[in-house]
Amino acid sequence: MEHFDVVIVGSGPGGYMSAKLLLERGKSVALVEKSVFGGVCLNAGCIPKEGLYKLALEKSKPRWKVAVQMVQGKVIEIRDTSLKALLSKGLTYVEGDGELIDERVIKVGNRRLTASHIILACGSKQREPGISPEDVLRGWAIPKNNVCIVGGGAAGCELAFILSSFGFKVYLVREDTVLKGYRNIPEEFALKLEDALERCGVKLVENTKNVDADLVIRATGRIPNFCQERFPFVAVDERGFVRTDSFLETDTKGIFAVGDIVPPMGAGYAFEKARVAVRSILYDKERVFDPRKVPVIISSAYQIGFVGDVKDAKIFVTKPLGTNPKAYVTENDGIISVGFDDSGRLVYCCLIGREVGEILNLCATLLGKNLEEHLSFAHPSYGEIINEILSIKQEVCR
Repeated sequence: MEHFDVVIVGSGPGGYMSAKLLLERGKSVALVEKSVFGGVCLNAGCIPKEGLYKLALEKSKPRWKVAVQMVQGKVIEIRDTSLKALLSKGLTYVEGDGELIDERVIKVGNRRLTASHIILACGSKQREPGISPEDVLRGWAIPKNNVCIVGGGAAGCELAFILSSFGFKVYLVREDTVLKGYRNIPEEFALKLEDALERCGVKLVENTKNVDADLVIRATGRIPNFCQERFPFVAVDERGFVRTDSFLETDTKGIFAVGDIVPPMGAGYAFEKARVAVRSILYDKERVFDPRKVPVIISSAYQIGFVGDVKDAKIFVTKPLGTNPKAYVTENDGIISVGFDDSGRLVYCCLIGREVGEILNLCATLLGKNLEEHLSFAHPSYGEIINEILSIKQEVCR
């Protein structure tokens, strides 16, 4: 048997980040992957989506097939570079399907890997059968003319905008409004996004009746890719998610779970779960996982981003981004909504606009803080709007 400090199953964002952090701290690590290094996020999700989204915003863009090939070429470069970097730090990379045959033993083919700790990062899979957004982003399914996307969540809205921008006729099937399942996104923002999608040529429909499409894409969500038969010592809940405590340790001591097998799903959450799990291993459960601290951004006809939890807010301030000089000359139709608790601490922020990442990340760093004094920002910059918000908060909280 081969022994390691930590064996990780799955090389997506949660598994990759866990391995990186542990190796940087001198731990011996084996990383098991049954498919392609990097998981869905790198190969067929966030990264290719972002590349195609940036191309979609350009006035002069390549044909769709060429664009996909260009982006996938970048994906391969990232994949190779990232894996080589881990290998150079001493990673043992094991290709194959992992199976937990004892509380500290992972079987991969004929190999037996023992460990002081195990991190499971098995990822997620498509909820319904059919062609997925990931199939399209990867180039496994090629649109022809008319496309029907079933599902008005983040993946559906993002892909609808991208494909429409590349000249395809897109139908987006959604119930009620888009992004309905995101409680942190105001309905006003969702309706604003719907209007922008329609202006981009996306046809919003409630069902597939009378929809003429040569390609139907199922963007109806994902479920945990966790086979309990292969990991019999790990308990799951009624939805198939692995049960963990707030430090991401499972019911079996020494076995942790990160990534999409623990809610909520998403690469940003996966990176944070990895940080928490690694610190739990290194420093005996020093830090809990709090999804409210993770900023989320959706890139479609508008970008919508949020951090914190609207349920924690008692006092709200909503302002047009155009009150910020830089935003006024670059995108005068964006909106920011922030929430404070009874103590005046920033606990929630949601933005919609053309480019909201700078302000969203700033709000994430200020989350939980009681903003009493005005802050210094570069001028001109989007971040200056925080002082505008602070002035209004002080008026409201008098």
